[in-house]
Amino acid sequence: MWYVIQVFTGRELEIAGMCRERVAEEGEDVFVPLAERQTKIDGQWTLVESRLFPGYVFIETEEIEDFHIRLKQIPSMTKILKTGEYMTPLRREEEEYLRRLGGETHVVRYSEGFMEGERLTVISGALAGYEGKIKKILRHKRLVILEVPLLDRMVDVTVGLGVVEKR
Repeated sequence: MWYVIQVFTGRELEIAGMCRERVAEEGEDVFVPLAERQTKIDGQWTLVESRLFPGYVFIETEEIEDFHIRLKQIPSMTKILKTGEYMTPLRREEEEYLRRLGGETHVVRYSEGFMEGERLTVISGALAGYEGKIKKILRHKRLVILEVPLLDRMVDVTVGLGVVEKR
């Protein structure tokens, strides 16, 4: 099951690395979901990775109580998200959705598509088949705002999508 740890924004990769080194046991995974996007660097479009959920680290474990005790070895703010008094895993559908979107590497790959009038068709990348979940297209920035289910609510995330043609 996947659980979510809240951390200081900007320290996600560092804390995930510390958790993998000091806390995680065999069969457990600690990761930060990422998204590929294009950004202009020195006038050139360059592929970069950014955090999909700033301020959060994900863990996959079957023993959350044990993991929670071991997590105290990390000298930074780490808080496993709860519902009431219980540490709450992502629902199975939410976990499957994020697995399909990010794959085994937990990276939402850059997508490309074309516009036909007001309708977007994604032809390659992670967003193929997710057109109905896109809330907003930021065409000139090569980004889209995508709705993603997370802990019983819809969360907006920014992912990369290049519109290669407008018909």
